[in-house]
Amino acid sequence: MPGESKALDTGSIPTNGEAAGLPLAVHLPEPRHEYEPPQPPANGTVTDAGIQPGRSNLLGRRLRSAAPWLISAGAFFIYSLISVLRYERRESMSWDLGIFTQAVRAYAHFQAPMVNIRGQNLDLLGDHWHPILMLLGPVFRVFPSPITLLVAQSFLLALAAVPLTRTAMDLLGPRQGSAIGIAYGLSWGVVQAANFDFHEVAFAVPALAFSLCAYIRRDDARTVLWSLPLLFVKEDLALLVPVIIAMVVARTRLRGRAGYQGAAIGVGVACGALLTSFLVKVVIPHFNPDNAYLYWKEGGCLDPGQHAGLGRLMTCVPGQLLDGLGVKERTILLTLLPVAFVAVRSPLVLLAVPAMLARFVNVGSAYWGTDFHYSVIPMVIVFAAAVHGLVLMKESREAAARRQASRKPQDQHRIQAPPQPSRRSGSPVQGWLRAVGDAQLKHGAVAMLAVAAALTQSFPLQDLWHHETWFPDAHVAAVKRGEAAVPSGVTVETTVTMLPALAARTEALWIGNPNIVEPPEYEAFDIDRAGWNGQPSALDFVRSRHPGYGYEQVFADAANNVYVFRRTD
Repeated sequence: MPGESKALDTGSIPTNGEAAGLPLAVHLPEPRHEYEPPQPPANGTVTDAGIQPGRSNLLGRRLRSAAPWLISAGAFFIYSLISVLRYERRESMSWDLGIFTQAVRAYAHFQAPMVNIRGQNLDLLGDHWHPILMLLGPVFRVFPSPITLLVAQSFLLALAAVPLTRTAMDLLGPRQGSAIGIAYGLSWGVVQAANFDFHEVAFAVPALAFSLCAYIRRDDARTVLWSLPLLFVKEDLALLVPVIIAMVVARTRLRGRAGYQGAAIGVGVACGALLTSFLVKVVIPHFNPDNAYLYWKEGGCLDPGQHAGLGRLMTCVPGQLLDGLGVKERTILLTLLPVAFVAVRSPLVLLAVPAMLARFVNVGSAYWGTDFHYSVIPMVIVFAAAVHGLVLMKESREAAARRQASRKPQDQHRIQAPPQPSRRSGSPVQGWLRAVGDAQLKHGAVAMLAVAAALTQSFPLQDLWHHETWFPDAHVAAVKRGEAAVPSGVTVETTVTMLPALAARTEALWIGNPNIVEPPEYEAFDIDRAGWNGQPSALDFVRSRHPGYGYEQVFADAANNVYVFRRTD
């Protein structure tokens, strides 16, 4: 019948009722319960407690949660390997490992960091502001060796992979996050820092990584708290703390007000500059015996001793920045290359600008290139910026998709007119940028990994494939025998190759320092015998350095040019 529900079934109709004209008895069916027992997942089982995850799924989740730590552990192993092998080959690049070994040794015995290597009776806090080194004192007390500092540095550099990997995995996916974490571990800037002796900036690397990743996750409290250790790492890094705090304030309190946000960031930069100036002009000179900051001269016309006025600064500073422009451009390019230039998609990349400017305005060309440890701070910043850039692009596209989806229900019953070309459509440049962004979002993490892996062939990781890396020559053996000939606890003047090992157990001085006040008890050196600084023999060289004092030879390996002398009066 019309309008009759086809979902109803009729029951049996009694014959007598039908004959009497009584209403038909319609029997509704029993309600159907569309219940089906839970089906076990492909890798799961059903128990009384419900569906239990299978072993492979559980293992996969555990591996994903452990991936950041596994990547960090792999990086730690590589960094420790290349740094310890370099030390065992006695290939120190500078006196830094000896300086910091002597400072941490003093902290380990609850003493002020008096570092004779840098200058007799010089408190190292009068050189740079790095009280965070005190944290290594207890470890050095148990393991009194330069290797302790190298392993600690490797741990700090590798630890930054944990927040970077975890944040990328959570916000971009496990595969992309793992690729980005491995790319960071292989990145040349971090590897160079691990390969370079030791430096206090290693403490800033994990602090920056945790802080910036917390910012990406919009965890404002942790963003600020993780930035605070930078105040105790180095005077120039203190600049970043007020800037990071200003970034948090601008995002949380001034959202949607671009002018006020820019003003807040400007205030942060100004406060950071004032804080750095306070450390440089007040705190560090307080610990320095000459009541001075020793590195003004490296700033060229920024040196207050030159009394350069504002007009001169406006002309000479740009000149210093443009000096060696080709080298500086290459450094900028190589800093952005390991992140496939994705970092420029995030405002966080601007945090790398102060460190780069400080290097490029310096009159010393050693700061401009890719050697040593100078690129590690920009490197961790650009990796955090790359993660942030990918997250911003992903959120932008997801928001556009939601807006598009929200329009569809309203447009379903409308007669669609043929699309007309819009006068306000995006420009070709905008379309090109969006296409590049789509490619970066899809392939950026893989590109980072590929570039980082390719660059390992031009930086210290390639040394692991060389025979001499693992098997030091006879010269290294001679240096170690010379070190063993120097008793512990004495004062010894020595060269860079022997400096770290002797600084761990003696009062070491660097043989190149002109400000040695008292002649040391021992002279131990490894220098070119063809010169002796104009002297005919090693003994004449020692006597010329300390006239009026007698020295006798206690160890000599003439074939490898290693000598040790003891003072006799």
